Amino acid sequence: MSDGEWGDSTKTLGERATFRSRKLHIEVAEGPDRGRVVELPGPSIEVGSARDVDLVLADPTVSRHHATIAIERDGVRVIDAGSRNGTTVDGVRVRDAWARADSLIVIGSTTLRLRLLDGEIDLPLSTRARFGGLLGNSVAMRRVFAMLERIAVTDTTVLVEAETGTGKELVAEALHEEGPRASGPFVVFDCSAVSSSLIESELFGHVRGAFTGAVGDRAGAFEAADGGTLFLDEIGELPLDLQPKLLRALERLEIRRVGESTARRVDVRIIAATHRSLATEVDAGKFREDLYYRLAVVRVGLPPLRERVEDIPLLVEHFARATARRGQAPVYLPEPVVRGFQAQAWPGNVRELRNAVMRAAALGVPEATPTAAPAAAGTAIDLAVPLKVARDRVTEAFEIAYLTEALKATGGNVSRAAELAGVNRKFIQRAMKSHDLRDDD
Repeated sequence: MSDGEWGDSTKTLGERATFRSRKLHIEVAEGPDRGRVVELPGPSIEVGSARDVDLVLADPTVSRHHATIAIERDGVRVIDAGSRNGTTVDGVRVRDAWARADSLIVIGSTTLRLRLLDGEIDLPLSTRARFGGLLGNSVAMRRVFAMLERIAVTDTTVLVEAETGTGKELVAEALHEEGPRASGPFVVFDCSAVSSSLIESELFGHVRGAFTGAVGDRAGAFEAADGGTLFLDEIGELPLDLQPKLLRALERLEIRRVGESTARRVDVRIIAATHRSLATEVDAGKFREDLYYRLAVVRVGLPPLRERVEDIPLLVEHFARATARRGQAPVYLPEPVVRGFQAQAWPGNVRELRNAVMRAAALGVPEATPTAAPAAAGTAIDLAVPLKVARDRVTEAFEIAYLTEALKATGGNVSRAAELAGVNRKFIQRAMKSHDLRDDD
């Protein structure tokens, strides 16, 4: 193997690109499934009690989607998925950590013993660097593209789970445009943007007199998307009392307008998206399990930008070219600035990077923009501090400085600051609380 004992690699067989990974031998050493042994292919293995994970455990203390074990270039990575009872690696509770080949992983009351096998397997990759509006030449993105290529031609319901700013709506648009419903409507319904009292009407429509202000009949999002695709963005924000009605509409493909007794047939493909872990929401009683499984027929995860930094130069060039399409000459950022971008954590992901490139291009002095890497601007390097800790400190300091300037520039208006930063309002509010920032700071 060219990339070392733990490694992975890519190759092309004719027109077919593949990703080379290894298998993981997992033995249940303690717990209700004690003695069970499985061999599962990488690069990632989901462990939990839900029926749709790779390793299903009978342990009642294990969350539905408890943890992910990933075989990556430098080792085995264990990522807790926000479980109720946590995940430990060799006795240390972790959220995201590296494990040895012989590590003991404890989730709930179950102990897993790992062993990486010598055999290799080839997993499919897309040969494309673009799928609809999504860009990326990294292995992580081309694995996503390979999945999207297979499901685009179907009518399968899809759940996209990814961080804010990664491009969830672009996934939905691309699946619509490359599928059999491309000639039909593509309707976006943002569950977080409509008040709870109006969501039912906005989704299913209403008839005249159904409630105060209903002065006429009105079709909802389902009817507007008839013959096409309905994208339910931020589905995790849907109120619990409306979830049974959505489930019924999905199962029967029929809806009732508010105030109407007659059901109407609809023909729609559903693509839903959320920045939350819906499995965790199910565990917490905030999302219906039956609706979750109805939506998660196929689950698509988009990698955050910090996990595909090799795509940043491609994205920077793309966003720089976008300025030319608006009548401006493209401004290509110097290589040190691009390298600086690659060193950042990008909590707002691709959306945040896009706005940073646009600002740098508009100012015409990218080296002086606040988005340049802090180290490139002269930050002292203390080698006594581990890289991850140092990076987190710099990222936090940058985020505080950025948010302070954004709030100052907008007079403390959180919504306008969120628009300027290219993130949602809740992100700004959470960050302000986390960093103890006030509107008047």
